[in-house]
Amino acid sequence: MSQPTPSNLDPTSVSSFRKHLTNSTRIIAILGAGLSAPSGLPTFRSTNALWHNHDVFLVASPAGWRRDPGLVWQFYSERRRDARRASPNPAHYALVELAKRKKGFVALSQNVDGLLQRAGLDGNSGQLKLLHGNLFDLSCAGGCGYVDRDNFVDPLCDVLAEGRTRANVLGAGVQGGRPPKVSALLFEGIAAKNRKILGEEKFADGAPTAGDAAPLRELGEDVVRVPDAVPELHSGIEKEELPWCPRCKEHLLRPRVVWFGESLPEDIMADVDALFEEDKIDLCLVIGTSSKVWPTAGFCDQARKRGAKVAWVNMGADDVKSPRQDDWVFLGDAAVILPQILVAEGVLQT
Repeated sequence: MSQPTPSNLDPTSVSSFRKHLTNSTRIIAILGAGLSAPSGLPTFRSTNALWHNHDVFLVASPAGWRRDPGLVWQFYSERRRDARRASPNPAHYALVELAKRKKGFVALSQNVDGLLQRAGLDGNSGQLKLLHGNLFDLSCAGGCGYVDRDNFVDPLCDVLAEGRTRANVLGAGVQGGRPPKVSALLFEGIAAKNRKILGEEKFADGAPTAGDAAPLRELGEDVVRVPDAVPELHSGIEKEELPWCPRCKEHLLRPRVVWFGESLPEDIMADVDALFEEDKIDLCLVIGTSSKVWPTAGFCDQARKRGAKVAWVNMGADDVKSPRQDDWVFLGDAAVILPQILVAEGVLQT
């Protein structure tokens, strides 16, 4: 875990926040990756949304899964290991204590790392809603209904063992070492368009050719460079080597997380909708999230409509979305700020 960065909070603002917190009963906390960053887990922004030079938005997507479940499982196996090696930080423990003292507290978490649960917040208590799932839950990719919860086995299969990541990916062997300006998602879109134009009977889905995977022509070049060999569009891992559903035995297991392009779980969203349909909300905490991903981005405004005052805890001002004059804005390390703004109120014990 990284060392917390010291904060320099305005005493007047902290005092005002603590007074409101003392009198608050119903509290909603919207949590993002910045909560776990002090534990050493990178945010998408800090990695430029890249993983081993792959666009995370493409790997963690239904298109990425259809094209290469092996690559997707490599990505999530690494994330599972990173999360297991990380420890909850003081911000996690501060929220757990808040939940103990304020029974009307509910955390709406976008994090899948399990650190808040390891700090002591019971996922079955009703005080924690995992909007994006959990890295350590698995489900049948075919929808047979099989779910394996709290699976911490590593590796899940031999081919996913640490250090066995394979380099046979799209673009390997391109002349001059330049990566192609194409992606699995682009191939997926082209195939879908061709299928629509030709119809199912005439459309034939095949592997990309060398020309398909070549870099586009650069400014000033007369020819398109084509690799000598056709690059592989996959990790080199065969489906037979990956974890299979033990119930139906017809489909692979997948991480039970929400991929880019998928909807949030219906049961979770029904619970969230009910939260904003109930009585007055006293306080909304927005912690470690830029509030740019929907529908989570709209939760703060929904809380305001129920009377909530809003407190922001983020590293930078750019992550605070349209603050109002009476909002509290605390900029800095969540692992420092959350204990600091809670402890004098008596929620935490020093």
